[in-house]
Amino acid sequence: MVPVRFIADNMVGKLVKWLRFMGYDVLYPKTMNDSELLKLANSDGRLLLTRDKELTKFKDFNGLYIKSEKLDDQLSQVIAEFDLMANRLNLEFTRCPECNNLLETIDRSELEDKVPKGVQERQDRFWFCSGCDRYYWRGTHYDKIKKKLEDLKSFL
Repeated sequence: MVPVRFIADNMVGKLVKWLRFMGYDVLYPKTMNDSELLKLANSDGRLLLTRDKELTKFKDFNGLYIKSEKLDDQLSQVIAEFDLMANRLNLEFTRCPECNNLLETIDRSELEDKVPKGVQERQDRFWFCSGCDRYYWRGTHYDKIKKKLEDLKSFL
């Protein structure tokens, strides 16, 4: 199965982060015009996510018009349209939600003072993004993300 890859316009930024939380490759070029977005989407084999109805009228549009402004509705629509829950709900921290780079597993001994000491003591697994120099771990934010996705799954 070929993994689903997306590109999104600047009208669905929160959705981008959530799809990345789920491990999906989502480009989010904030400064491209419509024709540049379409060209990149098509040349890179990506589905375009947009709230711009005019963009969906282009003959080479391949993607999804996002109907709602509400994040939960957007997530539900994309998850249902592309059957994403069947593919992934494990939240294994594979992509950086900020820059889309693949995350690297990092050993606790390499952290030094990069994350708070209490976090180092309580957590076993850590990830690092070399694209934006951020560190990640499964804290309370992770639990909230997972619960939200599980709740959405129960309504689909």
